[in-house]
Amino acid sequence: MTEIDRPQPLGAFALPAGLLLIAGADTDAARQSLLSGHLPESWPSALEGVRLAYEGRVEDAAAVFAASDRPVDRYNLFVVDPDSIARTDVTAALGDQWRPLVDHVAFTLGQTSIPPEVGSSTGEVAALILTAQAAHALDDGDENEAVECLRAAADHVRGVAPAFAGVILSELAGRGHNLADADEAVALLKGTDLRAAYAEALYHRAGLVHGMAIEGRRSLTEAIQGYTEALRHLDEGENRPLFARVHLNLGTAYLAAPVMSDADMLRVGIAIQSLRTAARLLDEKDDAEEWASARLNLANALVYAPSARQRDNLMEAVDLYEVVLRTRSPKKDALGRARVLSNQGNALAHLGLLDDARGRFDEAEFLFASKGDENSAAIVRDLRDQLVAAGSPA
Repeated sequence: MTEIDRPQPLGAFALPAGLLLIAGADTDAARQSLLSGHLPESWPSALEGVRLAYEGRVEDAAAVFAASDRPVDRYNLFVVDPDSIARTDVTAALGDQWRPLVDHVAFTLGQTSIPPEVGSSTGEVAALILTAQAAHALDDGDENEAVECLRAAADHVRGVAPAFAGVILSELAGRGHNLADADEAVALLKGTDLRAAYAEALYHRAGLVHGMAIEGRRSLTEAIQGYTEALRHLDEGENRPLFARVHLNLGTAYLAAPVMSDADMLRVGIAIQSLRTAARLLDEKDDAEEWASARLNLANALVYAPSARQRDNLMEAVDLYEVVLRTRSPKKDALGRARVLSNQGNALAHLGLLDDARGRFDEAEFLFASKGDENSAAIVRDLRDQLVAAGSPA
């Protein structure tokens, strides 16, 4: 039986490569490199199939593994081509000590809907199983359980598998909203070949700082710098969803920055560019809330952006508000709908479309009042009185 040294570089790199085992002659340097999040400078011949998988050549990797009778390659074949080998054969080849890992792969590949138990597993294998349990908890809607699983997973790999620890801590920061986790994730992933994972860690950290800046506890500039740095490590084609979310948050942060001089108005233009990117890339079905948020923030920016094409901007904003209103039901989200109607009424008034503006303000006032938000209802009444009475084409 092939000797398989521990720890193994599991969990950090993208699937299927991130589930492969490393074993064979002269493979220790490659294993250590992968554990730290770096691709090996050279791959030993014993890892030819692994190299191909890390390069994305999965079919070629499967052919190499299939031609080998080494137990580790029986397992690796199961990872890249699960239909070509029975799960029981893989477990028999590796031995019972690796059964939890084989069961984890089966869960990840959809062969079973129940994640394995940690049992006596340790280190990176235990952490991997706990991330599967976290995913299962999220599917059941149990966010707290997922965070607990991720916390336990991170504890298992600190000092054992730095890159995997960074990936787990980044996810934990995003769900547990803990800046210390985000700081640790950024430190562990910085300088690695896990560029997307590093960018995601920067994104989570910037988001936490952003929230603290709104409360006056951190600098908004720090959040903007974090989002900007994250974008340096992302590619729109390869990381479309994350690329879009970073742009959404970056645009929102720029809009929140105080305007102290004419030069600061340049930020509005940058915000509009980022929000246009987010609006273009986010999917209405899969990213419903963020899809709507990008359009709402873009519309708000267009209303106030200084431009020689201000009338065109206002008309575009009105159309964007109309799209967002489709996602704001009077029954399910009355206050959200009222806020969008208020903004749309403001844009219509500045366009001189007074009857349309009055209708939006009337509905917004009714919705605010129906939910007991008398302060917002009064603000809308004032807007209607001031802007509709004095409105003229922009």
